[in-house]
Amino acid sequence: MFIYVASHLLNHAFAVISIEAANTARIFFVSPWTNTIGTLVLATAATTHISLALWTTYIRRSLRMPTWQWVQLSLGLTIPILLVEHALSTGGGILRAGIVPNYEYVLAVFWHFAPVQGWLQVVLLVVTWTHAVVGIHNWLKVKPWYTTWQPHLYGLALLIPVMATMGYVSGGFEVLEKLKNPLWLIQMLKSIQYPGPEFDQQTQQLRNYWIAGYTALVAAVFLARRVRLYFSARKEGIRVTYPSGRRILIPNGATLLETSRSGGIPHASVCGGRGRCSTCRVMILDCDEGCLLPPNDTEKKVLEKLNLPPNVRLACQVKPAGNVTCEPLLPPDVTAKEALNPGQYMHGQELTITVMFADLRGFTKLSESKLPFDVVFMLNQYFQSMGTAIEGAGGRVDKFIGDGIMALFGTEGGAENSAQQALTAAREMSLRLEQMNERLKNDLKEPLCLGIGIHRGPAIVGTMGHGAATQITAIGDTVNTAARLESITKDFGIQLLVSSAVEDEATADLSGFEEADVPVRGRKESMCVRKISSANEIDIPPLQRK
Repeated sequence: MFIYVASHLLNHAFAVISIEAANTARIFFVSPWTNTIGTLVLATAATTHISLALWTTYIRRSLRMPTWQWVQLSLGLTIPILLVEHALSTGGGILRAGIVPNYEYVLAVFWHFAPVQGWLQVVLLVVTWTHAVVGIHNWLKVKPWYTTWQPHLYGLALLIPVMATMGYVSGGFEVLEKLKNPLWLIQMLKSIQYPGPEFDQQTQQLRNYWIAGYTALVAAVFLARRVRLYFSARKEGIRVTYPSGRRILIPNGATLLETSRSGGIPHASVCGGRGRCSTCRVMILDCDEGCLLPPNDTEKKVLEKLNLPPNVRLACQVKPAGNVTCEPLLPPDVTAKEALNPGQYMHGQELTITVMFADLRGFTKLSESKLPFDVVFMLNQYFQSMGTAIEGAGGRVDKFIGDGIMALFGTEGGAENSAQQALTAAREMSLRLEQMNERLKNDLKEPLCLGIGIHRGPAIVGTMGHGAATQITAIGDTVNTAARLESITKDFGIQLLVSSAVEDEATADLSGFEEADVPVRGRKESMCVRKISSANEIDIPPLQRK
């Protein structure tokens, strides 16, 4: 279906050159779909497409789903109504009356004889293409290569309908100019073997019958779904329990993902519940004997690819036959990028990472003399600047704590470069703070100051939290040490303290900065660190992979 739509729009774009060019291009873009085999293939694809959409809607236990799925479904159900008359006039005309439609005929109808239909074709173009690209995007966004190619594909997705619209408009004006000659219209209708006005009347009658039947079919599917759910609800249900203690009673046959949605429980599902992304996975904590069937082929493929334990299942595929207690494993707002690189740390794993803590000095005292709006404004400016510096260096903002920041480096691969990334981020943060102070100098009695502590070592990284507050974070001595180094910067009156573990792994030369042994609360022995007055003094060489 997508190939047909794309080829059709590309054909329209040739009308920017001339209608003759568009008619010539029809040989390659449209003609393959107008012969008997092409028409059969297209009709089969369209029927299958619509049938799958209606069947999927019918079997849904809940219509609560992401906005993009509602958009795609609504647009998809609208397309046949907008398309049917055009299809009956062109493709149907070939089969019913043997006409040979060309661009002159179609554009004359839309621009002169039935301009309302012409505007509806523009709406059809937008609706069809939006439906198509939304579906393609949500199919490809979990593919490893898609992130790299997405900007280029986005350009094509925007260029094709724009060029098609330009061709439609350009061809329309060309036909209007030709219609000034009455003989041209007579010759054009004769060349396409136009059967006469009765053909148009039959087409409109068929259109009305078809729209009435299609509308009745869609309404019947939604009604049948309600009837099915009504009788299912009267049967003894299945109880699904979540770690929060929330219990949801559902009829037999519902998936765990549908259960979460029907109960209003946030649940990740990047692919929309098609068993492609694994982000909806749950840990089965308890269940009745025999209530879970073995994974189907779709689920089994994903589980084996990620090497997940037996008690972890995909919520979009599991239909419990008995009471079950489960826990969603990923944050409900997990992104496609995170879905592509879920890593074993989602379940908890010890990794060697670099941890940074940063704190804004004196901001609490400053906020006491400012209006709440000004405080929020300055904090957001600060968070945006620091967050951009951290992410730009390859780190991940773990959390904002008041006016402090915790950032992790090396949690998503590239741990060998994490120390260098953290130093790069610290330097950029220092530079950005100077820029922020310059912008706000009229609002500040004294410049904002920053304290940063960086340490590298083993930490437990995994998905932790509760409900909507669930996120990937790190815990352990490395995290605690980085936080304490940041607090010690205040005692020394400097901006940055870097542990020797970071210095040993980074390519930046820190030998020019003062070395000191400092006691760290919670550690028996003192720690060797580098005292750096301002992080922007660090000379950062190009990143070299070890």
